[in-house]
Amino acid sequence: MAAMIDSYITETPLGFTSNLLDTLSQARSSLDAFVSHHKSVLDSVSSSGAASIEKYTEELTKLNARLNEVEGQDGDIKRLNNQKMEEVTRKEAEVDELEERVRKEGGDKIESLKAEEETARALAESCRAARETSEQSKSKAVDLLTKSIVSYREGLSLEFERAAGNKLRLVFTSLDPSDHSRAFAFTVNVNESEEYEIQECMPAISDAVLSEMVEHVNQTNDFGGFVRGVRNAFKDML
Repeated sequence: MAAMIDSYITETPLGFTSNLLDTLSQARSSLDAFVSHHKSVLDSVSSSGAASIEKYTEELTKLNARLNEVEGQDGDIKRLNNQKMEEVTRKEAEVDELEERVRKEGGDKIESLKAEEETARALAESCRAARETSEQSKSKAVDLLTKSIVSYREGLSLEFERAAGNKLRLVFTSLDPSDHSRAFAFTVNVNESEEYEIQECMPAISDAVLSEMVEHVNQTNDFGGFVRGVRNAFKDML
């Protein structure tokens, strides 16, 4: 048996057995196959990696371009915002100036209105005092007229009545021979200028005659003569 085994084992010129050479050959083949496989895998990975790197590089370039664009837009936005802020600042300054003018001019206007109000009040008070004085003067004038007329009552058949507004109404009777009770009347007023005026006359005396008598009494202040003149004018109408 040992002889048979020995017969299969031969020696190479370098002293290696054939079995060892076969084993080495198989190992080399396996190593070559391993190297070839992994080289193929590495080549595939390298190719894929290069494509990925190129893709990522392209995307990175696009991103950088977009970033530059956004930064440019951001700069535009900042410039626009600065312009808006400057405009707002100008408007605020204009508003402040306008408010100051309103305060100043409004204050001056208020003072002017107050002065005008004081002037108007003083004028109103002066008018009120003048009216009171005028009313008092008219009342005194009517009283004087009344006293003057009393002396003529009997001889002239004259009666007098107080009318509204401190006016005096004079009524003559016994002028018409056919009707002694017939009344001839006129109303006397003293105006704000303290002048006599006739506001009622029944029956009516012509305007020319009446105006002449009124003008004369205002010039002479002879009220008694004025009354006699009106009485005579009534008699001339009969």
